[in-house]
Amino acid sequence: MDRVFMLCMAVAGLLFAAACEKEEIMRAPMEWSVENMTPESVVCEGPSPGRIPKYYFRANGDEGEIVMTCNNYDVLNPISGNSDTYDSGWATIKVEANQLKIHFPYNTSGAPEVSESITLTANDDKNMVQTIIVLFRTFEKGEQPDPQPEPLPDEAKFKIVQAGFTPLMQLDSRLPAPLDLITFRITDVNDKYTASGFPEFTQYYDSIVWNADGFPHTLRIYESKATAEGSETHLATQWGSHFFKSGTIKNHLKGYRNGKVEYETSLDVTLYERDFLGLDWSTVVLLNPKNPTVYCRLDTDYEYQVNDIVAKDGNPFSKIIPVNHKLIQDSDFPAVARKAIITLMDNNVGEGRSAKGKEILFKCLPDEGMEAELYWENKTSRMLMLHQLANNPDGLAQNMYYLHAEPK
Repeated sequence: MDRVFMLCMAVAGLLFAAACEKEEIMRAPMEWSVENMTPESVVCEGPSPGRIPKYYFRANGDEGEIVMTCNNYDVLNPISGNSDTYDSGWATIKVEANQLKIHFPYNTSGAPEVSESITLTANDDKNMVQTIIVLFRTFEKGEQPDPQPEPLPDEAKFKIVQAGFTPLMQLDSRLPAPLDLITFRITDVNDKYTASGFPEFTQYYDSIVWNADGFPHTLRIYESKATAEGSETHLATQWGSHFFKSGTIKNHLKGYRNGKVEYETSLDVTLYERDFLGLDWSTVVLLNPKNPTVYCRLDTDYEYQVNDIVAKDGNPFSKIIPVNHKLIQDSDFPAVARKAIITLMDNNVGEGRSAKGKEILFKCLPDEGMEAELYWENKTSRMLMLHQLANNPDGLAQNMYYLHAEPK
């Protein structure tokens, strides 16, 4: 009998907890509109991030008047006990139905700064919601203190971490290179990763944006926006990108609210050049060579097809070919491809030299139909920018530019 009673009590407790959780979810926070009749003497701030809205008002010694209207609760509870009025001597607060009227009487006595925190409540059936009003006042005429933002709580903070990398050609490498796929994650401030759903910190922001120093574009990994059908919320908890340059790259994640950056965190990622960018001449693909496309989410102007290292008569070589990912007209794309190659090489090897006479240094060039325009080299590799001409009799050759690379 006791076991049955204890089982019933446990079930009842679970049902009660579920009901409480449902009430908590259904409870709508108080929504306010604020009318500042005296902006020359009162500064309004708020709402601050969090489940309980906080509004801050900073007044000087001149007279001030604020009216706040609660838009989703018709009646506010008394401020304390049964009183609808609170008077601190330097500020008067009065509740009228769903409005709150704050009055600062004229006082330029030069007294020390004072502050007061008042909690407002309203009821929806059995649920009670709160808003906190914080008042600051100095008593100097016309002297308005600079507002200081409230520090963000830890639950509003996040981090960007490097989750790993996938080497080009599936090399066994412990260090990432520019053409490897680098994977990032967003976690909370305690490194907790949530693969699906929306972590608590997302509720503090309208968007979270990824960018990096020296890169022209950004990626919005989180966004919450209103639409004609309601609201849309999107979050990428993990994302990947290649980079088109080596060295240390400082990455940033910025949380925006109402168009302003409310929080920012950063991560340094170091990319190490192998023999040439992500190529390692010790690896030659004998079977099923691949031609993966590499892209940079922070530099969307260019994409490149990187051919696996193969061999001709035992001599390894590779090609890097610009990709027409923006679907530019075929007649216009060669000029774009040429610029893409020069930009890639400027960022990694330096300025190209004339290729005249350099063809004899290479062992795997096409026999005909090509013009070599620019030449580069580093400690281990030589590179040529080749212009493939579309002038063969059968018309199969495409007018294009690509980069040809071989080891020294």
